[in-house]
Amino acid sequence: MTAFSIAAATAVMTLVGGLLVLRLEAQRGLVLAFCAGALVACALLKLIPEALDIVGSGGRLNHHHLFAACALGFLVFYLLEHSMHHERAGRGDHPSRYDHPCQAGLWGAAGICAHSFLDGVAVGGAFRAGADLGWAVALAVLSHKIADGASAVGVMLGTRHTARVTTAVLGVSAAAPAAGLWSQSFIHLPQPVLGLLLGWFAGVFLYLGASTLLPAAHEHSHSRWLPVSTLAGAVALYLTQAWPG
Repeated sequence: MTAFSIAAATAVMTLVGGLLVLRLEAQRGLVLAFCAGALVACALLKLIPEALDIVGSGGRLNHHHLFAACALGFLVFYLLEHSMHHERAGRGDHPSRYDHPCQAGLWGAAGICAHSFLDGVAVGGAFRAGADLGWAVALAVLSHKIADGASAVGVMLGTRHTARVTTAVLGVSAAAPAAGLWSQSFIHLPQPVLGLLLGWFAGVFLYLGASTLLPAAHEHSHSRWLPVSTLAGAVALYLTQAWPG
């Protein structure tokens, strides 16, 4: 029941992220900076250590396989994200500023929805491994749902889609984590596979935090409080480690 409540919360956070793009442009940089800190902290302080414990508990997998999965998550998400856009208008531009056509905008939104579905899978799998890990992954997922909602709306509006179509895509992105979590009710992952999946998501979180959210935060805001917001996100994630235990 807790996991499904979290799925509902992810939907709300995604919707909030979309509204932030439309109504709170000035604060978006601080929000993204906070999310970046939380994501990087989760990957390094929770996902990787817990995944190491899982893959080291038995079987033929070891830490080399885990870090390979982590690197693969980082690189695959990088390739998928950048394959959805055309070349940058100028050096250092964030993907939201690409000059891409309407079709690429739909592909970009589809990628965000697919990632949100896998977020739900990760939350369900993490809670199967333990409440502590489940809360850590859930909090990390919640922290970047705002960014997912913001990205979905930004891509759609930036490619001249109507408000109606943009709202529909935002709704699909908001519902995707619940669909991924529901799939866990009939898909049971073996422990070694779960360990590799968590390692893969650690790589994805590192990419989203360091290579996407932080540059986006600095693009949208030049506030001196951006580093403080990033550190606050990391500290908030660190402090949540003691919650369930």
